Formats: sequence, C-alpha cells, structure tokens
Amino acid sequence: MGEGCKVIPTSYKQNVEVFTISSANFNTIKDTIKEKEKTDDKKQESESEGCFAKMNNFIQRQLGSTKILVHILICIFAIASWADLNGMWAELPLLVMKVKEGWNLPSYIIIISQVANIGPLIFVVVSFLRPQLKPRLEKITSFVIILISMVASFLTAFFWEQSSYIGGVEHSVALLTLNFFLALGDCTSSVSFYAFMSHMKPEYMASLFIGEGLSGMLPALIALGQGAGQINCINSSSQVNETLPDGTSFIKTVYNVFPQYVEPSFSVRVFFIILSGIIALSAVAFLLLNFWSYCKSEMVVTPLDEKYKVPPSSGANGADYGSMDTSKLVSDAEKSLLKGQDGPYTAEQSSVDETNRELVNGHNHSPALLDVNQSNRGSQLIKSEQGSSSSLTLSDLHTHSELSSLSYASLLGIIIIINMTVTAFLPSIQIYTVLPYGLEYYHLTTTLTQIANPVSCFFALFLMAENIGIILVMTALGEVCVGYLIYVASTSPEPPLHDVTTGGELALALWIVLTALLTYSKVCCASVLRKQGRNALIFAGAATQTGALIGAIVGFVLVNEYHLFADAPFC
Repeated sequence: MGEGCKVIPTSYKQNVEVFTISSANFNTIKDTIKEKEKTDDKKQESESEGCFAKMNNFIQRQLGSTKILVHILICIFAIASWADLNGMWAELPLLVMKVKEGWNLPSYIIIISQVANIGPLIFVVVSFLRPQLKPRLEKITSFVIILISMVASFLTAFFWEQSSYIGGVEHSVALLTLNFFLALGDCTSSVSFYAFMSHMKPEYMASLFIGEGLSGMLPALIALGQGAGQINCINSSSQVNETLPDGTSFIKTVYNVFPQYVEPSFSVRVFFIILSGIIALSAVAFLLLNFWSYCKSEMVVTPLDEKYKVPPSSGANGADYGSMDTSKLVSDAEKSLLKGQDGPYTAEQSSVDETNRELVNGHNHSPALLDVNQSNRGSQLIKSEQGSSSSLTLSDLHTHSELSSLSYASLLGIIIIINMTVTAFLPSIQIYTVLPYGLEYYHLTTTLTQIANPVSCFFALFLMAENIGIILVMTALGEVCVGYLIYVASTSPEPPLHDVTTGGELALALWIVLTALLTYSKVCCASVLRKQGRNALIFAGAATQTGALIGAIVGFVLVNEYHLFADAPFC
C-alpha cells in the first residue's frame, strides 16, 4: 500500500458503526433515558416516603400508647409556668431606662419573687391537710394562676411606667405590684402543675418540662426580634487641652468607645400584650386537657379507695379510656395494689401479656365498677353492674418498686442543687462569666442556653435515664462546669483566656453543656418521682422552689452586698 493509504483500526470501525446506529435510533434512546429518569424519580420518592415512614414509626414507638396532640397541649399549657417572669427579665434593658429604680430593678424583682413563694407554701400545706380535695385542688389552682399571670401581664403592658411616692421616694409601684402577682403564679406553678401531672400518664412528664423550657425561650426570642438589650459600640473622639510641667499647653485627641442601645422594633407595651396572648393559649390548652374526651383518655385515676368507676366505651376498637379493654382495667386495678393512695405505677407496668389475659366481653356494657381484691395479686375480678364477671391473670405483671429513703432524698437533693445553681444563682452572675470575652459571646450565651433547655427536655421525651447513678454522674459533670464559670466570674474583668477567642468559645460551650446536662437531670428526677405518686411530685415542686430561693438569696448577697464580682465594659 502507498504511503497515503492508512488502515482504519477495527475499534474505530466499531465506534463508527455504533455512532451510525445511535444516530438512527436517537429518538428511541431519548425516550429510554426519559423513562429511566422517571423511574429514578419514583424510586427517590419511594425512598423518601420510606424514610418518613421509618421516622414516624420510630416516634410512635418511643411515644408508646401516648398521643402526640396531648404532648403538644401539655407543652403549650406548661409555657404559662414562667413565661411572664422570664419576659420581665428579657425586657429588663428597656425597663431600666424608664423606671425610677434604674439598674436596681433586678434586685427588687428578686426579692419580690422570693416573697411570692408564699403561694407554693400554702398549696403544699393545703394538699397535706385536705388530701380529699385532689384532683380539684391542683386543677383549680393551676387554672387560677394561669388567669392571674395572663391578667397581670396584660396590665403590665399599660401601667409599667406608673410611679408613686413611698416614704418620700418615687417608686414604680404598679410594676412592682404586678411583678408580685406574676411571681406568685409562676412560683405556685412549680407545685400545682406537677401535682396536675400526677393525673396524666407518666410518659407526659417530659412534655411539661419542654413547655417550661419554652417559657424561657419564647420571651427571649420575642425580645431578640424586638431588639431589647441590643447594643452597638460607637467610636468617638474628643479634643482636650493638656498642659506640660513647663507650662506648655497643647491639644490632645482622645478616642473613646461607648455602648449605645439599639431602638427597639416595638414597644414594651406590645411585648407584654403578646406575652399575655401566649398565656391565654396556655389557658385554652389546659381547658382542653381537662374537658376534651380525647385528652381525658390519657388521664389516670388517682386512687382514693378500692373502687374505680370505668366509663362506657367510646371507641370502636376499645382502646380509649372507658372502653372494656382489659389492659385499661388492669391498669386501674394495679394502681391500688402498688401503694394505696399514692402508689407508684407506670403505663408500661399496667400492660399484661396477651397470652395470660382473658378479655372482658364488652357488648353493650353499662358503666362498670372495678373491685380490687388486694389479697390476691395473681388474679383480679372485674364486676359489672349487670353481674357479669371475668378473671384477669396478672402473673406477668412487673410493678415498679418503691424508692428507698436514701434514693428519695437524693433525687430531691439533686433538684434543689440544680435549681439553686441553674435557675437562680448562675443567671445573677451570667454577665460576669461571658461579657469579659466580648459582647457577641454574651448575646450568644443568653440565646443558646434558652434553646438548649427545651431541646434537652425534648431529648428526654425519647430517652429517659431513670438510674439514679446515671443522674448523679450527669449532675456532677454539670456542676463541674458551674464551678469553672463561678471561677471565671470571680476573676472578671480579666478571666482566664480573656485575651484569646478560645476563652469566649469555652465559656459559651460550658454554658450550653451545663444547661443541657442539668436540665436533663432535673427531668429524669421528676420522671422517677412521678412514678412514686402525687405527693412525690409535690415534694419535687417544693424542692424546685427551695433551690431557687437559696440560689437567689446567695446571688443577691454576693453581687449586691459583698460586690465580689467586677463589671467588664460592654465595649
């Protein structure tokens, strides 16, 4: 062959042939690609639906037999616990610029709030002197204090600037008086709300604490959107005359940085009106929990004697409260067996193996009375008003043992310590622990700790630690963080690592960690005590207020009397 002729490689010929064929069938291939894309899209949608279904199944598994809507209503109801007083603290930067007390206002709020502890004290005394008043006592008290908080918040919106003379000194009498009623309702909620939760299934306890966390988070977020407490650092310069020792004078330029409060997006009046509206929603949620049959089905009967009236069935499946489903009836029977009037029990403990259960024939049953024979825990007799009866085998029923005195005291002690540090003392020195590292760290700390509180409560909804040893370890770790932050506050305005960014990041991280750990520990303590009955929850509420009282007094004395902590400049 000549030099101009070249042999075409076989592979090249194949490629040409493939290209020729592909060109001829281009439309067919295009349709095939479109079909494949549609198939892939359907596959992705199917996978997404599968993930959603798995997530939904996981949530349902964790929540057990409880109802998501009831969890939500309990959260909304619990927001009323501290929303108004937390709102007062969130508005503090705007209030102090107008009220006569100025920056002494926080001291007045602390003292008045402690006087308001007369509310929970009265509730506890009445609870033990007149036990027959339950559950009406906690229900009526809870609703009344929600109304008081709502009305007081609304009145604060219009009268917070009003002042009067007392002993020749002008004071914000209206604001301080309304602050007492706000604190009265909030302090009393620590015992009355807890007592009310003793009539709900134990699984709902975490939802109460989620709502309590939101009672701090929501006012903080509203105040953040309002711009309350937001500061800009303004650079300025001025010229001053300086004179040297020899009499020579000259003009010197001095540079300064000073803080300037940002003008809020809306007024203090609007803020408290919004707050009263949120508390009104809590009142609606509380009414639904008590009067809506959908929610009432999640309540448990607190034993007063050996007989329980079971309302008629309202659901076709027999799963709702009042149905003749054996698990519900056994639950009521088991309650009186465990500890009498304040017996420890859980929803899980009231379930019975299906193989050992004889279902009651529930055709057209009238309201039945469950008669508990306490001498025989292996078999209970369900007697209806029509005379029919069936025996229930409880051989596989595992009851929750009663706490020892040491464990009981340990849990109450943990609650006191946590509330003493996190609820009262640390907030009084928070500014000394983070402001030396910069204004941005202070704002991040106040915001992120309010978020960490309900998030840790939400985590407890799915994973509750009920081992006292684990609770003690988590509490100890949280208190170690507290100890470091107290040390940081004592060295303000030049704490450790104040000249590097690591110091601010460490302080911020410790605030978030201790808030999450100690909040989670508090929820776990309350969950364990919930299973010991109503009185245990009342003691938990009393321990909460006791810890807050001690922490507030210690913080007030150290900050305002002994002046152990030095301010750092905002800018």
